[in-house]
Amino acid sequence: MLGDNIVPYIQICSLEAAREADVKAYDGIITIEDQAIADPFRVASDDPPQRILSFDDISAPIDNWVAPEDHHIRSALVFARRWDQPSLLIHCHAGMSRSPAIALAVLADWLGEDLEDEAVKELIKVAPLCTPNMLVVKITDRVLNRAGRLVEAVRTL
Repeated sequence: MLGDNIVPYIQICSLEAAREADVKAYDGIITIEDQAIADPFRVASDDPPQRILSFDDISAPIDNWVAPEDHHIRSALVFARRWDQPSLLIHCHAGMSRSPAIALAVLADWLGEDLEDEAVKELIKVAPLCTPNMLVVKITDRVLNRAGRLVEAVRTL
């Protein structure tokens, strides 16, 4: 439950690994894809439910690229809040930047304010070599009203 310091089970992976995963093992799937994807991953039914976020892996707005926005973060957070203790598969193309950043958003939301360092530690347990997309982290920091604390916690990686 939000704020009880028990974190949801999160698996972060690439698009290729998501295609091979037993999706029924999760409560929900968060798919992050870019505008150029030729063969998007879709769960065959609504079991488990899938949230699709479409934005490119960029660190600053660039012409003709889709930048992450507040609504992407809010959508992921609302989705993760559907369960008391969710198990989520969160994936993007490579599983190194966008999906860890969205996973961090979920963890920071779940743990609550002033536990940003703990959220980053939990993320590193799941994806030790990740490099969270800093634009997504900055937007998450703003959406969650963290006053730069989440951004600073990520900079320690």
